Amino acid sequence: MSAVLLKNLMIGSGRQKICVPITAGTPEEAVNSAEQILKGPVDFIEWRIDYMKNSSLITILDTADQLQAVLGQIPLLATFRSVDEGGKQSIGEEDYFQLYATLAKQKLADAFDLELSRPAETRMRLVKRLHEMGSKVVFSAHHFSCTPSESVIISTLKKMEAEHADIAKIAVMPCSPADVLALMNATLKASETMTVPIVSMSMGTLGKLSRISGAITGSAVTFGSVDQASAPGQIELKFLKQVLNELSAN
Repeated sequence: MSAVLLKNLMIGSGRQKICVPITAGTPEEAVNSAEQILKGPVDFIEWRIDYMKNSSLITILDTADQLQAVLGQIPLLATFRSVDEGGKQSIGEEDYFQLYATLAKQKLADAFDLELSRPAETRMRLVKRLHEMGSKVVFSAHHFSCTPSESVIISTLKKMEAEHADIAKIAVMPCSPADVLALMNATLKASETMTVPIVSMSMGTLGKLSRISGAITGSAVTFGSVDQASAPGQIELKFLKQVLNELSAN
């Protein structure tokens, strides 16, 4: 598996990394949230732009600039999660493209979350543009009502790799303990054959085990929370770090 470098952070090499989302509705809240998150053991931050209320492109760019000033060498993952993928807002294909492309051009984010459910033309254009700008691409897929079969999970991750993702991410909802094990086993199998880092999680309380098992399954990143979780089952940051330290102790 090839590791991915975001600023000084190597993803896909060494221990499982911790990402914490910013789910703020205003620029001021976003900056305050970043400052609070940085007080804990976080490796990088995801900015959920879809949580921003009534924000123009100029406001988003200005907020991103403020966040970069606060974060310093902590990488920033920019994410606009659509409603169909569990997000707070919808956005058209051209606006989605322009938002990401502009942030990348101005070096206001280190990586971008690109939904696999977007039309193929949007995905291809964005991957090409973001890579041209020196940004990394995290392809993502979400299943909020079920856990697909192991073969579907693996094929989804491999599709992301084939479309030149730098990191492949999938989140599923378990209905039984067997679903959690299926996600973990699929992650392990995929990590043995894929070259890009994998991020996987089984959501909700039932799936919490999958969020701390990356050392075994090959999931390179886990998502924690500080004040507000961006997905069901995220574990509080400081406790998450304690658990990961315990699991990785010799």
